Amino acid sequence: MRKSIVFVIAALVALAGAEAAAQTAQSAPAAGEAAPAKAVRPAGQGLEEVRFGVGVRGAVDRSLRNGSPEIISLSFARYNQKGLGFRTGVEYMPVNMKIDSYFGVPVAFSARTRSRTFSQSLRTGLESAAVGAVRDAVYGYEPSARSIFGDFIIGLFNRAEFFAGLTPGYVFGSNSPRSVSTGGMTVTEETVDLLRRFSFTADAGFSMSFRIWNFNLGFVPAVHYYLTKNYVYVRETHLVSADDGGSSTVTETPVRFQYSVLGFLSYSF
Repeated sequence: MRKSIVFVIAALVALAGAEAAAQTAQSAPAAGEAAPAKAVRPAGQGLEEVRFGVGVRGAVDRSLRNGSPEIISLSFARYNQKGLGFRTGVEYMPVNMKIDSYFGVPVAFSARTRSRTFSQSLRTGLESAAVGAVRDAVYGYEPSARSIFGDFIIGLFNRAEFFAGLTPGYVFGSNSPRSVSTGGMTVTEETVDLLRRFSFTADAGFSMSFRIWNFNLGFVPAVHYYLTKNYVYVRETHLVSADDGGSSTVTETPVRFQYSVLGFLSYSF
């Protein structure tokens, strides 16, 4: 079973290689033929891109997390021939840190690598799967369909992009409702206070994607630092005595760092 899986993958790699070689031969000009007056831009190598993404965003500090609120993003990017460019758009969160309706306009400088063709990506994915299967066989493991498929998907990713920029934003909601919990002789109240509605974040991240013709599928992890003091997590603990009195302790923690992870579909033209 192990040898048959490796043999099938090797055959697919050879087939993909033959297809790529045939496409190269077809695209090469014949001997003595004049070069075209204007180079044709390969599919998927467009200098403009429209991207739609959905994902989650939350506080980096575990003690401040309140689940993973959803975020929706729509952006436009333009690059030069060297892969340097800018990206801007809009982003919206129905809830951020338990406070409703965050809206932002990110602007970032970005740098991206060139993308392989779909047949080249397919070949790389098959080669990655073959290497993984051979590796498992060498170490005495039975190659599984899950690991082979995972190596294949990883090999498909053929473009990386790095970006950094700023995002002015606005928060439409108000302070979150207080949550109350009791334990022994203490009563704890927690809330998130909004100090100002206008926000400003510094953002940095990267994306990995693979291309199918002019479409790109990928994911974008990023970090966001609040230059403005917007969200403050407030925790107030009351020590209750027998006569219903006692002391209280208030802790205020500004939310400075957030992370986000988005999946996206884009179109290059």
